[in-house]
Amino acid sequence: MGLRMSARGMGLLLLACGGGVLALRGRALDANPPQTLQPPPVPVEGRTLTTRVEHGWLGVFIAEAAVDLSARAEGVVESVRVQVGTRIRQGEVVAVLEGRPARQALAVAEAELLSIRAEHAMAVLERQEAGDRLKRRVTSDQVLKGALSEEELATARYQERVAGAKLDMVHARVVEQEARTAHLRRQVEEASIRAPFDGVVARRFVHPGEMVRTGQPLLHVLREGSTQVRVAIPAARIRDVSLGMGVVVEVDAQSPVLQGHVAQVAPEVDVASLMVFAIVEVDNLPSAAGLAGTVVRVRPTTDGGAQANAVPPPPQSRAE
Repeated sequence: MGLRMSARGMGLLLLACGGGVLALRGRALDANPPQTLQPPPVPVEGRTLTTRVEHGWLGVFIAEAAVDLSARAEGVVESVRVQVGTRIRQGEVVAVLEGRPARQALAVAEAELLSIRAEHAMAVLERQEAGDRLKRRVTSDQVLKGALSEEELATARYQERVAGAKLDMVHARVVEQEARTAHLRRQVEEASIRAPFDGVVARRFVHPGEMVRTGQPLLHVLREGSTQVRVAIPAARIRDVSLGMGVVVEVDAQSPVLQGHVAQVAPEVDVASLMVFAIVEVDNLPSAAGLAGTVVRVRPTTDGGAQANAVPPPPQSRAE
C-alpha cells in the first residue's frame, strides 16, 4: 500500500514538472516570435527599380568629327609637315608623297597637248579655206558658162569634206590628251595630303621614307567644333531624359563643373549593354580636342527638365 502511494506521488511530481517546462517554453515563444521568410520585392518601374541619378551617368568626350587621312596612291612618304597636337587649317598640306615621276609625266603630257592644240588650229583654218573655195566655185559664173568642169567641182567638194574629217580627228586627239593631262595633274595633286577641315592632329602613323599602300592611314585628325559628350543612360531611366534638358558635366574633382544640354537621344536600346546612348553638347567649353576620350560623369540639373521638350517615348530593344 505504501509503495502504491509513493509511485502515485512520483507520477504527479513528473507531470507537474512537464507542465512547468511547457509553460516556460510558451512564454519564450510569445516573447520572441519566429521570423517568417518574406519573398523578395518585385521590381516595379518607378519604385524599386531605380537608378542613382544623383551620382550621374558615365560619358566620354568625343570630337565632332574624327577621320583618318589616307594615301590615295601607292608611293614613298616624302615629308610629314605636322606632329601630334599640331593645329591645322582646311586645305593645308600636312603630308607629301613622292611625286617626281607623276610630275615629269604631267610636263610631257602638257607639251603634247600644246602641240595637238596647234594642229587643231591648223585644221580649223584648212576646213575654212576648203569651204570658202567650194562656195566660190559653186556660186561663180564659170559653172553656168561651162568654164568649170564637173570634175573640178567634185574635187572642191571632196577637199571640203576631207578638211572637215581632219578637223574632227584632231579635235578628238585634243579631248583625249586633255583627259590624260587632267588625270596626271590629279595624281600630282593627290601626292599632297591636305586637311579636310580645321582641327588638330591626334595621331601620326608614318615617317618620311616609308612605303605606303593605297588607302593606308597617315594621320588621324579631330575636327574643331562644338564640344560633345557621349553618354550611356540605363534603359529604365530613359523617361527622365528629354531633348534640350540641362545637364552638368563633371570631369574630375579639380576641374570646374561644365554646363550642357541633351542634343540627341538614340531611338532604341543597345542590346549588348542595355543602355541608351545620348549626345550632350557642352556650352561653356571651346573645344574637346584635348579632352577627347576623357571619361566624365553627367547629371541632370534641377531645373533642366522643366524647360525641356516633350519626353520622347521609351525606345524599344530590338534583338539582332
